[in-house]
Amino acid sequence: MLPEYQQFAQLLEQLQAASQKQDVIELRSSYQKAQQFFLEQVLTLEPVDNYQVRSYQTEIAKELQLIGMDVRFLQAAKVPETAAARQKQLLHRLPILLKYCNAILQLTYCL
Repeated sequence: MLPEYQQFAQLLEQLQAASQKQDVIELRSSYQKAQQFFLEQVLTLEPVDNYQVRSYQTEIAKELQLIGMDVRFLQAAKVPETAAARQKQLLHRLPILLKYCNAILQLTYCL
């Protein structure tokens, strides 16, 4: 289970780096890679009996959906203030995702 979460954390870090730039196309691409990896590689791992891991997975899925909305709104933003607000929101959500991912890694080390 660990390599998948480590790879996912790396994708989140790439997404975080892309969110600090002004290139919305790169940001959207990084988001899509992270979301696709989470859906295809992480959620398809064998079922976990640990309720805490499942809880974190649920929260990660929710945050990814919210980030997707932020990316779409950022892409559609016409006013610089709106774009800045969406970018700020994105930069706030990404560390939360990384914390969830790191918490899962720590839990799985303990198992």
